[in-house]
Order: sequence, then C-alpha cells, then structure tokens
Amino acid sequence: MESQTLQSFDPVSHPREKRLFLFVVAALASTILLKIGQIQYLEFINLGLIAVLLVVFAQRGYQTTWFRPYLHIASFYAIFVVSALALALASLRFDFYLADGLSTLKYPVFISVARSVELTGNVAMMLYLANLFRKDVYWLWFTMRAYFWVGVASAVYSILSYPLNVAGIASLGAYSNLHRFRGFYNEGGAYGPYVISVLLVGAVLYQRRWEHGPKMLVVFGLLLITLFMAHSKQTWVGLSLLGVINVSLAGSFSRRVAMLVGGTLIAVVIFQVTGAARLIVAYHTESLTYERYSHLHARDGNFIYGKVAGGFIVPRMIAAHPFTGIGWGNYANVRNSPEYRGASAFVSEADDPGLGMLGTAADLGLPLTIFLLVCLFVPAFHVRRREASLYVVNLALWQPIVHICGAQLNVTYPWIATALALGLAYSRKQPVLPSDRLLAGRSPEIETAR
Repeated sequence: MESQTLQSFDPVSHPREKRLFLFVVAALASTILLKIGQIQYLEFINLGLIAVLLVVFAQRGYQTTWFRPYLHIASFYAIFVVSALALALASLRFDFYLADGLSTLKYPVFISVARSVELTGNVAMMLYLANLFRKDVYWLWFTMRAYFWVGVASAVYSILSYPLNVAGIASLGAYSNLHRFRGFYNEGGAYGPYVISVLLVGAVLYQRRWEHGPKMLVVFGLLLITLFMAHSKQTWVGLSLLGVINVSLAGSFSRRVAMLVGGTLIAVVIFQVTGAARLIVAYHTESLTYERYSHLHARDGNFIYGKVAGGFIVPRMIAAHPFTGIGWGNYANVRNSPEYRGASAFVSEADDPGLGMLGTAADLGLPLTIFLLVCLFVPAFHVRRREASLYVVNLALWQPIVHICGAQLNVTYPWIATALALGLAYSRKQPVLPSDRLLAGRSPEIETAR
C-alpha cells in the first residue's frame, strides 16, 4: 500500500483566508435554510467564484490550462446547458398559466436561464475545489474534516432538539408528530441523503486514518440514529439503488449474487420497518384518484400540490412531449393547462412535483434527461477508472443517486461531495522530507494509506 504524509498548517502555502473559504463552503453545504429569497448563500459564493475566475482568465490573456478529466466533465455540462436553453426557447410555443405574484426569474425562459446559471455555478465550484484538492492534498484533508464534523454537529443538534420537540416546546432540529430529525435542513426527507454523504466522507477519513480512535465509532452510531430518525424515503430508495450499482461493480459472480440477495433482504426490511412501502402505495393510489378528489381536497396543499399532483400530471406531460419537454423549470407555468391537469382542480400558486428525474423528464424531454444522467455519472466514471476505494466510488455515485431520488440540481452538498471524491481520486502524492517533519510544528503528521 502507498502511504501519504501530510504536514500541519503552514501559513505561507496555506493562507488562513483560503482555510476560512473552504470551511464556509463545507459548512454551508449542510443547510439550505440560509438564503436570500430563493437563493442559497452558497449559490451566491458560486456566482462570486465564477466572476473571480473570469477576471483571472482575462488577466491571463484569455488563456488557461485544464486538467483533462475535469475538462471532460465541464464539456459535458456545457453541452447540456446549451441544449436546455435551446429547448427553453422552443417552449415559447406553449400556453402559459402563470401563478399569482410570480417573480420575473420564474417566467418562461427566464427560469431556464436562472437554472442554467445555478448549474454553472455548482459545476464551477465542484471543479475548482477538485482541482485545488488535486494540487494540494492538505486542502482535501482540511475540507473533508470540516464537511464531516459540521455534519456531525447537525446530527447532535437534532438529538438535542428531540426532547424539546417531544415535550411540545419547540421544533428545531426535530419536528412533526413523528419527531423527525432534520439537522440544519428544513425537512427530514432531504436531510437523510445528506447524512449518508457525511457517513461516506467519515468512512474515507477513517480508512485513511485522517480521523481515528474510539470517538469515530461513537460518531458513526450517532449518525446512524440520526439517519433513521429522519424518516427519509429518499434515503432508503437511494441506498437500494446504490446497492444495485455496487452489485454490478463487484468482482466475481458469486460475490454479486451474495450482495444482491443481501441487499434485497435489507431493502425489504427497511421499507417495511420505516413504512416507506405503505407510503409509496399511498402516493400511487392518491395519484390515480387525484383528478376526482382534487376538488374535494382543494384546500389541502399537501394533496393539490407536490408529489401527489405531480404523479398525475407529470406522466401526461411526458406523454405529450417526450422528446422536447415543456422547458426547463416550466412545470409550474404549464401544469394548469387542461391538456395536463385534465378535470383536476386549478391551483393559484407555483408548484413543483418533487419527483426527481421523472419531473426533470417532463421539463427536458427524455433524450436530454438521459444526457443529464450521463453528465452526473461522468465524475464517478473517472473516479472508478482511478481504482479508488469503494467508499470513494460510492461518494461520487451518491450525487446522481440523490438527484434521481428527488433533489433539485441546485442542492449544493452533492456537488461538494463529488469534488471531494474527485480530489481523493486525483490528489497528488506529497511526501514530506524529514527536515519538513521537524518544522511541521503544532500538530502531528497525519499518515494515510491508499
């Protein structure tokens, strides 16, 4: 096994300003609550980063060098964005039913441009961080630890909030009559997949001995408790999909069969214990009766908006426009068309189906949605080619799985997690000379194995 040694903080090669920047990025990935209007703080940082990179690009005479695998990833997303904007312009042929008080950024075409800018910011941040990690493994170590321990803090926050929620005093990190954990997020369903990313980062830290000791077993136990208490259906569906992919990556046929059988049994148990199976059946039943019962439940936002409505409307959109879609982000602008809602209730507010890639397929059409999936899996393909450990490969795979299971593309933590996976796969070996070790100073060396 190849060993890798990191020296402690050096104020010359590792300025404190960059440490602060990376800590803020890792910390903000833990929440979507901090935002101005509908824009998260980390998205503002992404836009600022794009502006800085453009200025640097101009100062260098519009010339730069690209690390080939990262250029490969960027080119895929560039093709996707151009294609999505072209389809957005083509969607102007539709009749739109705009919600009351809709902001300009939510209008047709404008919303597609806004989502393209969001996506570009996330891709830029991911590749910038991945390149930083590739060049200096210290930044990788620092950011991974920040990401992990902020995630642990969110779990502790939920655990401490639990008795307050049970007593009916406050809904902080725990909420609802199920006392669901949500950490620094605003909903337990979205929080569960984030906890998985924290567990995967922690597993790599432990594997490389960048974090070790009995405390890690305690922390992993707390995170698992938090995961179950989030009551997140997305998490269990995502883990099942991840298990299927891992089976396909397993070596021998017997090992694949064993993993498939074991994973199936675990998935069945989880779905029954958590009640996810019953809820899926309930969603399906409600979608079948949506057209009739939407008028009886016209004041129930949980029924006439979101997944139940989307389960009825989205398939109609896909059937009507399977190749070109309705335009990126236009679901809310056309969902009231009789062509899609049929005889169901008209809604006055903006809506989102929350159906992951199924909803995206209605926006983009099937061909471009498939291409988007390819874009999301490309980093994992590169990580796999580097023969990285299974934990690192799964960290790269978790982003496409999270988006498949319902997370919007502007959710920021999957992009940070993928940057960490790319950094782990491509980070350069930086052996430390004996003289450097003596000058390392305040904290001991951190030795890892790959």
